[in-house]
Amino acid sequence: MTDALAPYCMTNDNIILLLLIFNLVGISYVLLMNGANILERTKCIFYYENKSTPYNDRTHITRICNLLMDFQTIFYATIVSAGMVDEHCFNITQENSPTVLATLAAIYTVFFLAKRGVYRAVNSILFSNGISEEWNSFYLFATKLWGFTLTPATLAILFLPAISLKYVVIYSILTLAAYLCTIIRGAKKIIFAKKCIYMDIFLYLCALEFLPLAIVWKTVQQLKIS
Repeated sequence: MTDALAPYCMTNDNIILLLLIFNLVGISYVLLMNGANILERTKCIFYYENKSTPYNDRTHITRICNLLMDFQTIFYATIVSAGMVDEHCFNITQENSPTVLATLAAIYTVFFLAKRGVYRAVNSILFSNGISEEWNSFYLFATKLWGFTLTPATLAILFLPAISLKYVVIYSILTLAAYLCTIIRGAKKIIFAKKCIYMDIFLYLCALEFLPLAIVWKTVQQLKIS
């Protein structure tokens, strides 16, 4: 007679909790060192003027802070995705949990790195160096900002099981919609500022933002790990 394994719970996963603690300490350091600059750059997203260049000053956020915020975005996206699709797709158990979570983290890491590379390559061909650098800086910061907005969904999945998952899903979708709206507004103000053609914006973002995002989410949904 063999003992049945207890159902997997991310809250009881020591590695997840250690990574969460590492992330919280790291983000506390980021906010301590660059909180004022991050807040100022966040405000610039909503009060952007064509004559200003608030995104191309890389001295505002150090490399360490950049890495910590990138880690937060990937870590939170992994936790939220695992919590949202586990019931329908992964069937996470104690035995396969490291493989599932590592696979999700790898997917998001490759996704973000590939998108940054594609954006840089395409923008360097289509636009001037100044516009390309400003857009790249804006895009990177918007991605990091999206990681911050996933904090409530992550904490709800890990520590508030009483909250219905559908509310977490709705909140996560709203944060993604807000992120996409930010990207659209940034493209309109930075890349297509002189001659705004909405069809150009639509085609540009469809090829570089919407389609890759849909492919990655479909890949996550179809991923089966026994």
